[in-house]
Amino acid sequence: MSGFRVAYYFPATTGKLLATIPGVASVQAIEPAQRWNLPTDVDVIFAPPDFGDLGEHNAPRPIGWPGSIKFVQIASSGTDGYPRWMFDGPVVATSAGTAAPPIAEYVLTAMLMHEKRLPAMFARPGDAPVTQTGMMANPLGSLEGKTLGLLGVGHIGTEVARLAQVFGMKIIAHRRSTAAAPDPAMTLVSLDELLARADHLVLAAPMTPKTAGVIGAAALAKVKHGVHIVNIARGGLIDQAALAAALDRGQVGGATLDVTDPEPLPPGDPLWTAPNVRITDHISWSSAGTPRRIFALFADNLGRFAKGERLINQLD
Repeated sequence: MSGFRVAYYFPATTGKLLATIPGVASVQAIEPAQRWNLPTDVDVIFAPPDFGDLGEHNAPRPIGWPGSIKFVQIASSGTDGYPRWMFDGPVVATSAGTAAPPIAEYVLTAMLMHEKRLPAMFARPGDAPVTQTGMMANPLGSLEGKTLGLLGVGHIGTEVARLAQVFGMKIIAHRRSTAAAPDPAMTLVSLDELLARADHLVLAAPMTPKTAGVIGAAALAKVKHGVHIVNIARGGLIDQAALAAALDRGQVGGATLDVTDPEPLPPGDPLWTAPNVRITDHISWSSAGTPRRIFALFADNLGRFAKGERLINQLD
């Protein structure tokens, strides 16, 4: 074969970038109206997730799937947001790790904003000036000496831990596997200990049947009083009604949520009016470098596939 035929669902500029990758013979755009009616007469599918429908996806299976398709590269770390039939037949690889740097920066930003009480501390015209006496009586917080609790220790959790060390944080983590901690500064603990000790609890675990709703009423009853929860994984990890109640009673001191269930969060949801909540629209992955890392990974995987080698982030 002289090169791979690639179909993609991205803006038109993506096609131009794909065409520059060695081994790509042709590129074909998938029209928005055909979101999951994927072509089966190409060699490779390059697809982003549908964040509006995370979880079990009910899009019908294309007739003849997988046809001539040999390899599917998905542009996200998780496999939710894709129809289950996409994983039947072709080799599939994720883009795990490509968004870890900006997501880790988002987490550190969220923790700093919580400790420094931003934007509440921003000065506005007509406000009484903040006095040194007032700041002595009610000082701003600091990350130094605080305990970072990581639920999940993949690419993102590891990068968050690396950055947190610069601020002098203590780092504990919980993972389901028996693998050793990826960083000597990280101590693996039980879930109960993680909940009880974390000043900032960061959810970076994959969404699976075992992790769905892991931060529910029972878990929230065990958290350290005043904990700040940051979720950059999947909204379904949290029982959101239980979180809103824990925020209202002060058990949870704040929450920064880049993901919710569903996305976007509908008007009238209790989280909109719960105290000390910041919600963003699944944007923590965004940076100028993220697409470059995804394309570099795809190019590497295409070369590996052509040589019959195992792919980076290949699913078994």
